[in-house]
Amino acid sequence: MTTLTGHLSEMFCSLQGEGLFVGERQVFVRTAGCAATCSWCDTVYSKVLTPRFVTHTNDGSDKRWRPNPVAVADAVADAAAFAHTHRVESVSITGGEPLEQAAFVAELARGLRAGGLRIHLETAGLHGEALRAVIDHVDVIAMDIKLPSATGVEHWDAHRRFLETIRTNPDPARVVFVKVVVDLAAGVDEIERAARLVAEFDEHIALIIQPESEALFGRTTTREKSRALLDRVDAGARSAAAHLDTVRVIPQTHKVLHVR
Repeated sequence: MTTLTGHLSEMFCSLQGEGLFVGERQVFVRTAGCAATCSWCDTVYSKVLTPRFVTHTNDGSDKRWRPNPVAVADAVADAAAFAHTHRVESVSITGGEPLEQAAFVAELARGLRAGGLRIHLETAGLHGEALRAVIDHVDVIAMDIKLPSATGVEHWDAHRRFLETIRTNPDPARVVFVKVVVDLAAGVDEIERAARLVAEFDEHIALIIQPESEALFGRTTTREKSRALLDRVDAGARSAAAHLDTVRVIPQTHKVLHVR
């Protein structure tokens, strides 16, 4: 029997910096490979498959390189060891795009969950069919909605299929929330359309509006750009709140704290 393998980019332990679980210490397993074309992507290095991946401490003081592809059993053992060492109870499987390796990620999540760990799936929300293989093995789904202004492509139909997969595979214990990154190119109409799309499926799903970090507090921004972005985000949040029960504005807090 062939051993199931997958490609990773990195593995580490840090504070969750985005979404509803901000501040929770987690093990991060970052898969490699992503076909999305987000203009503001801050993990470009994880978009391609590489011959090796790195496990490391958050401050980078201890790096260990491992070959790709990696056997799922080895990835489970590595992540479980991180969780034990750092005394954490949850693992965030992120990317890249985890659902581009759905079979591998399903077995990874299954193995970690069997060890008592809570599994967070962070995904672009573009692979509804692939989600079917994974959904029963995760406790949290953090779904992105990719705005056309950021990708140059309209993904509304793919997002709708993704939400339909969630709706047709219900689990009252599963937490689902949607995240939208907003930059200065984003329109309030796009943000409201994202909110309406989520509301079609469940108005109780929380929408997290995330100001794009470089424009908000990056080295190249200006006070004027930052203010304009916050005004855009505020207007978008107000529009979205007409359709959803919970709309929150949460920046990338790990960048404020200068952690990975």
